Formats: sequence, C-alpha cells, structure tokens
Amino acid sequence: MKTQLLGRRPSFVLWLVLPGLLAGAGSAFSQEANLTLEEIVVTAERRESTLQDVPLAVSAFDANEIERRQAFNVKDVVNNVPNLIGSNNVGQGSATTVFLRGVGTTESIVTVDTAMGFYLDDVYIARQGVNNFSLYDVERVEVLRGPQGTLYGRNTNAGAINVVTTKPQDTNQFSGELSYGEFDRINVKGMANFVLAEDKLFLRINALSQTGDGYVDNQLLGKEVNDVDFFGWRAGLRWLPSDDLEVLFTADDSSSDQNGVYALNVLNGLPDDLFQSSSITDIFNESETGGAALTVNWNISDTMSLQSITSSRNTYQKWDLDLSDSPIPIFELYTINDSDQISQEIKLSGTALNDRLQYSTGIFYFDEDSTSFIGDRFFGGGLLARDYSVDVQSIAVYFDGTFDLTEKLSLIFGGRYTEDEKSIDIQAAVGVPPGFTLDGGTPTWNSATLNALGTPTELDFSDFTPKVGIAYAFNDDLGAYATYTEGFRAGGWAARTNDPTQVLPFEPEVINSIAVGLKASLWDGRARLNSEFFFYDYQDLFNSATDPDTGNFAVFTNNADIKGLEIEGTVRISENLDVFGFVAFSDGEYKDVSPEVAGSLGDKLQRLPETSYKIGFTNLWPLSGGAQVRLNADYQYTEDHFTDPPNTELGRSDDIGLLSASLGWESADDRFSVSMSCRNCADNEYNTATLAFAPFGFVSIYPGEPRTWLVTLRARTN
Repeated sequence: MKTQLLGRRPSFVLWLVLPGLLAGAGSAFSQEANLTLEEIVVTAERRESTLQDVPLAVSAFDANEIERRQAFNVKDVVNNVPNLIGSNNVGQGSATTVFLRGVGTTESIVTVDTAMGFYLDDVYIARQGVNNFSLYDVERVEVLRGPQGTLYGRNTNAGAINVVTTKPQDTNQFSGELSYGEFDRINVKGMANFVLAEDKLFLRINALSQTGDGYVDNQLLGKEVNDVDFFGWRAGLRWLPSDDLEVLFTADDSSSDQNGVYALNVLNGLPDDLFQSSSITDIFNESETGGAALTVNWNISDTMSLQSITSSRNTYQKWDLDLSDSPIPIFELYTINDSDQISQEIKLSGTALNDRLQYSTGIFYFDEDSTSFIGDRFFGGGLLARDYSVDVQSIAVYFDGTFDLTEKLSLIFGGRYTEDEKSIDIQAAVGVPPGFTLDGGTPTWNSATLNALGTPTELDFSDFTPKVGIAYAFNDDLGAYATYTEGFRAGGWAARTNDPTQVLPFEPEVINSIAVGLKASLWDGRARLNSEFFFYDYQDLFNSATDPDTGNFAVFTNNADIKGLEIEGTVRISENLDVFGFVAFSDGEYKDVSPEVAGSLGDKLQRLPETSYKIGFTNLWPLSGGAQVRLNADYQYTEDHFTDPPNTELGRSDDIGLLSASLGWESADDRFSVSMSCRNCADNEYNTATLAFAPFGFVSIYPGEPRTWLVTLRARTN
C-alpha cells in the first residue's frame, strides 16, 4: 500500500467511520472477567489524563510494556512508535538520532539545536550526544507526535520523548537482574528502595552495568569492534512534609567508554558481509552525562496544583572517528563537546469554571554554555581544527487548555511565546597535531573574521506559536479532535566548516501542523484503536549534506510539505492473549529548492518511509501452583527509504523487517523470572545512516545491529 491512498476519499472516509462502526459492534463480544484493558494514565498535557482522553497523538509504554517489547534504551522505544525512525548518530553509540514524521536532524554540533525534545522526568536534555538513556527502573515512556510548544520546554517542533522514572516508594523494596547474551554481552542491574521515615521520607537507588564485545570484525586491528562498556546510577529522595506537598530530589550519572561505531565503505558495492571493517584506526567514543533536579509538587487546593522543576545537567562527549573505513584513513573526525545547562520551570495546572476548564500554564527558563573542539584530518595530515564557545539563553511562557462548551464539544486552545538569545566565539587553526587542542597549529581565523565578513556572532529569536482546535465525544467510547498547532525550533549557525565564509546563520524552523484524530475504546474495553491524520507546512527546514558529484559540503534551508496517517491499537483476544500493533503511511516533498543546493538534495525527505507497520502479541500459559509462561513476539516492517539528503542509491536503507521474541517463566508470587529473548531474530541486514563522499574515495554506511540473543534472570521482593 502506498501513500497515494491518503489522497483518495474512500480511504479517508473509511478511516473516519471505522472506529465508530467497530464501537457499535461491541455488543457482538460478550464481556468476560479480566478482559478489560488496563487504563493508561499519562501526563502528556503536563496534567494527569487517561490516554484515550488526551486530544494528541501519544504512544505510551509502562514498565511491563517496556520489558515485553525488549526496550532496553530510548533507541529501542523508537521501533514501537508510528512514523518514528531512530538510530545511533554517525559513529556514536551513546547518541540517538530520531526523525519523527520526517522532522529531525543528524547534526550534533553545539551551534544547532535538536528537532526532537528529549526529557528525563520533564527535564529538557539539550544535546543528543548522550541521550540514549537506559530504561531500567522506569515507570513509563511517553512519545508525543507533532509540535508540542504549549506543553514542553524548548525545541519540540518534531515531538517529545519523556522518560518518567519510578519515584521512591513507601515500602522497602529490592530487585536485581543479570543477563548474558551474544557477543559476551553482560548486563547487571540492581535497585533498592528504603523507607527512612514512615509516611514521610523515602530513598530509591538503582545502578546498571552493560559490557560486551563488538559485532563487527576488524582484521587490521585484530579484534571485534562496536563494543559496549556502560555504567550508570540514579538516586531519588522523596519527602512528604504534608498531604498536599511533595519534594523530590534526584541525581544521576552515566558514562560510556567504547571504541565507537565503525562505518562500512560501500563505494565499490555492498559486500556479502556488512559486519566487517577495513579501518586501521582504533577509534573511540567516550561520553558522560549527569545532573540533579529538585521537583516540588504542591496541591494548593482541590482544583489547583503548582509544580516547580529546578535542574542542572552536564553532557560530555569525546571521540575520534574514521568516517572513511580505509586502511589509509581518508577522513578522520576529532571532537569534544562539553555542555552545561540549567533550567527552571514553574507550572500551574488545574480546573476552573465549574470544572469546564482544564489548563496548564507556566514559565520556562533555560541557560546553556557549550564548548566544542572539532578537528578534520585528511589522509593522515595535520588537523583543520576549530574551537567553539556557544552560549544560549531562552525564556518562554505557555498556556494549554481545554474548555467544555457542551457535554460533548470542547474547545482546545493555547499558545507559547519564546525568546532565545545566542552568541558564538570561534578560533581556528591549521596543521594541528592529532589531538584535541589548537596548540601546535597556525591560527587562521576567528570571530573577528566573521564580523569583518558581516556574519553576526549574536542572534536573537522570538516567536509566538498558537494552538487551537476542537474535541468531540460521540460517547464514552469514541472521541475525535481536530487541531492547528505551530512548532518552533530556534535558528543558529551552520559552522561545521573550515571556511569562515561558510559559517552562516540560519533562521528558525517553523511547522504549521493540522491534525485530525480519532480515539476509540471498543468491545467493552477489550480494545483501543487510536488514529491521526496530519499535514505539515514545514518552513525553513535546516540540514547539511554533501554533493554526491563534487563532494562539496552544503547547508540549506528549504520548505516542505509532509502528510501522513497513523493507526495504533491493542486488542485483548482472551484473558491470556493481547495483540498490538500500528500501521503508518507518510509522504513528503521539498518546495522552493534553491538552485545552489539542488545537487545536494534529492526528491525525498530523508528517513521518511512511505509505509511501516508493526504487529505483535503477548500470550500467557498458566501453570499449576500459579506460575506462568509468557511468550512475546512482534514483527516490524519499514519500507525502503533514503538515509541521506542527496538520496544516493547507496544511501537506501533497504526494506527492513525486524522479528523479535522472548519466552519466559514467572513465579506465582511474581518474585522470580527467567527469560530468553532475541532481537532481529531473522538477522535482517539494513542501513541506518550514510556519508556520501564518492569524489574523495568513500561512501560509508552504518548497518543496523545483527541478530542478538539474551538470557535474563530477575529477582525482587514484593
């Protein structure tokens, strides 16, 4: 099925009426005990609501679903969300690049903000260098699709991924987990929860270690590369001074020290084995992220609550990458990124006007100071290197509300006003010895050079992004909504260049989004079916690419139209069998392409497959004595798409079919379990990213991970 079906009226009408027809047919299913799906409570609107009541496209996964779908980290969640494509950023095992509905960025330079908002307990994470958070001891993950300026912090024109960790609880608890798998992968996890003062003070600590060999053979280095070496911890202290006041302090830190992710040069065609490397460079990727947050929740009254979130974080990353996969390195990239951020958010939410108005409103402040070293090394020579210093300040006020006009019809409205200030300082040198400092090189240009060229080193942006729509409840089981929303991503500098004339400022991206959605609870609560049709008018899309014919580096801003349809749902077939899945269609095309960058830009937006779907199930077999056996399996298909802006043939992903499964035994008291699982069980080979430098002798791709298996033992107290 191709996305031209989106333009055919019968398909669109069928999408509109199908949930209603199914809801009406609910009486055909007799209600049995324990067949109602569990209600999912989310905070997608920054206030608690059920998933079916939120007039947004939201995918939510609780702790059980995270485990069943083998989502060990944020990147794994990507495979469970319609129209969300994600992979490791080029050469970086700790960084996740995501494109949601064709909106995203592969740039990790500190002069460019991310398109997708990553949040840890509502704290915005500015850099995507260390954003692939481990999902251990997590309450749920919520993925909001589409612009979310009235709900979350900065830079959420693509959407938002919010990881909600488990709060300290009011009982003593302990859990542990040990896994062993292919490539000698070993995972050790532990959690301890303590009651320090009954009904008042609780402490929760968890830690995680992941180690293992690589899955790519490098005969020149005599070892397997793409290894894993990760350690992280998190602690939370929760204080309840009264029934209406909660104070939560959290701190976390995690580090990764691996030899990076190796590329595969396919300039002369695809080899039989994608998991090999011809690089003589022993590359590395070191990263660390940590922070602390103080969250205060105060129930002022039965109809109003106040939340304050104060946070500080550091993100550090250092790498040496061979991007050319060659016995004689053609192009190596040396980088250090070091960012410190602080943020403060104060949010007021509640109900008013006899509960007819539900609202969230607040103010958000963000300050980030980043330094970066970038050195390009060609054919083993000295580095062409730059030192960057970028300061960002942002302040915003927002409001999001729903007003019930009648018992069935509601008005959705909101807005956000944002002011961003940015400044940059650059020092450049040539002939720098391999390393991470400009010492030993010849200074060539700096910020004064930019000013002489007329390039501003300070930028100010401001914008108001509105949201308006309606929601209609046909009955308790079927609702619809239609919204118009604007998204905003601040501009910056295209600065990944050794030529000061190519350090150019770019304007903010703006997305004008129209969404029409349906949310249905079917068959007496045994099924959920949610769908949304969307259309984007995407303005000033920023990206960078290389011209496949000349190898010249280019940056560009263009306009694009993107449209799509997403349907996801869950059905409880019997007391022991759940079936879930999604199907997504999308299409996008550039508009008003500048002739200067036409050679670097293909016809299709990168990482925007026209068709994708997923189907899976969870089945339980009760055993004598109350124990049970659980089987989880799912299959995901993603149609062939381009992984690079120029749309090179070698940049195709190929059709991707991923089969995953797990089989496990669980004790009657739910204290012990053992399971065996595999991911990419059929060992499908596919491409996740492409660097096309054919004129310089390489076209590098980054294959997706091969088949892996894992055996896991778990134990916990009740």
